[in-house]
Amino acid sequence: MFELLKKDFSRYSALPYSKLNLLKMFLRNDGFRAICFYRFGVSCKNKKIKYLPTVSEKLMHHLCHCWISLNAEIGPGFFIAHVGGISIGEGTRIGENCDVRRNISFGGNYGKVTEDGRSHPWVGDNVSFGVGAVIAGPVTIGSNSIIGANTVVTRNVPEGVIVSGVPGVIIKKVWDKETGRGLVPYKKT
Repeated sequence: MFELLKKDFSRYSALPYSKLNLLKMFLRNDGFRAICFYRFGVSCKNKKIKYLPTVSEKLMHHLCHCWISLNAEIGPGFFIAHVGGISIGEGTRIGENCDVRRNISFGGNYGKVTEDGRSHPWVGDNVSFGVGAVIAGPVTIGSNSIIGANTVVTRNVPEGVIVSGVPGVIIKKVWDKETGRGLVPYKKT
């Protein structure tokens, strides 16, 4: 748990990691506090400690105004830029160094399920989500992508693109491997 929190902490502060700095960040920042409650709850759940996972989830909900299911899998370096209205459902997988903003929803989509029984989103590494984004159903979002504000994603997103709109459509590549240039217009192939 503390190794994951150490990586989460590094996304919030340039200060060196110490227990005192960790405590200061916990008291000062709602997003980091929510992540701490999530990591603590998952740790207690994995150790089969009764009641503490539920208490942790309830404290996160009431003190941080967001809900992250303890059955979701969130990689290290998770960053909540603006807390409030965040809902991450069970079965969601989020990779390393991802960041979210307020009013984000990750969840199922009216019972849609993949062949392997998955009903919630899977997100790659280094993905950024804008305010109000909705990720619904068993979609996969590729690494190094950006999901714009108020975008509704109901289909798979490839790696390294910017997605915007309702429903979400690809508007640009973040990086073109062929030319070595960043932020180039997306060309459908």
